[in-house]
Amino acid sequence: MGQLYHIFQRLIISLFWLFMVSAAASAHEVRPGYIEIIETDREVYSVRWKQPVRENGQSVSGLGLQPVFPETCKKLNESKIVRRTGALIESFDLACDGGIEGQSIGVQGLRKTITDIFIRAELLQRGTVTMRLTPDRPVAQLAGGGADLIAYFSLGTEHLLSGYDHILFVIGLTLLVANWRRLFWVITGFTLAHSFTLALSIMGWMSLPSASVEAVIALSILFVAIELTKSPDRRSAIAERFPQAIAFGFGLIHGFGFAGVLLEIGLPRGDTALALALFNIGLEFGQILVVIAVLALQFLWQFLLPRIAITVPDWVRQSPAIAIGAVAVYWLISRVMIII
Repeated sequence: MGQLYHIFQRLIISLFWLFMVSAAASAHEVRPGYIEIIETDREVYSVRWKQPVRENGQSVSGLGLQPVFPETCKKLNESKIVRRTGALIESFDLACDGGIEGQSIGVQGLRKTITDIFIRAELLQRGTVTMRLTPDRPVAQLAGGGADLIAYFSLGTEHLLSGYDHILFVIGLTLLVANWRRLFWVITGFTLAHSFTLALSIMGWMSLPSASVEAVIALSILFVAIELTKSPDRRSAIAERFPQAIAFGFGLIHGFGFAGVLLEIGLPRGDTALALALFNIGLEFGQILVVIAVLALQFLWQFLLPRIAITVPDWVRQSPAIAIGAVAVYWLISRVMIII
């Protein structure tokens, strides 16, 4: 039994460090890419290509992605490249003989990543057309008579599941509460809050600097992690009695974080409300998946541990909170340094 205990202890330590390092290093690695195509004149297009990048201190490396347009398209000018937080943005003009509608558009190198690419085209005759490219489907035809609005639902789900900071906050909230009723109100509070500020930001009624938003999001994760390391009787009053207030308060800030991807991509004219609603529903779907996964792991832990009949040290029980807090500290420091 002693040998089993040491194996179990080493496994926990290994998983802790693997989780901490991989999450910290990959915080923004799977942000979706974005290609915007605007037809400015007949068969002439303004293209904006936003490529996700890995950032490590002062160094920046792309994911090796390159958009591929039909052979009938030719560049009219040299590309202009601008660096933004988490992305490199390339802008140029194309002239496509016969137009680009119905033609295949792809992204070279996408199969080797876990990143999706969102394409939004504004065509003079057809209006707005949207579609998504994935590692399994790196090439698709730009066709249709309007916006593929269901893509906004998929984008919302993907944005939640690929945003590790949002995931860790939801995990922390789930671990913080002890019963289903309170969990319902905590998740509801978070949903209402981020839905409110998401709408305000997208409609242009309120905005906050993205760097400051990301720093406060990291702070929200650290706050929850610190509370999780304490026994319930030693937690702050607001964490123990009113965790829904924590979810709602920090949820307001997370809403501005969720808005970032939509502000880059934009919403189709005429279907703004529906596209925004679908994006938000996608966020909630991803959030529910995270909560279900956490509850399932909790059930397995509580079900299996009594049958193993070993004593688990307190630090092992606190290892999820410690890991979450360690990653949050890393993010907080790096994001504050960006502001400075």
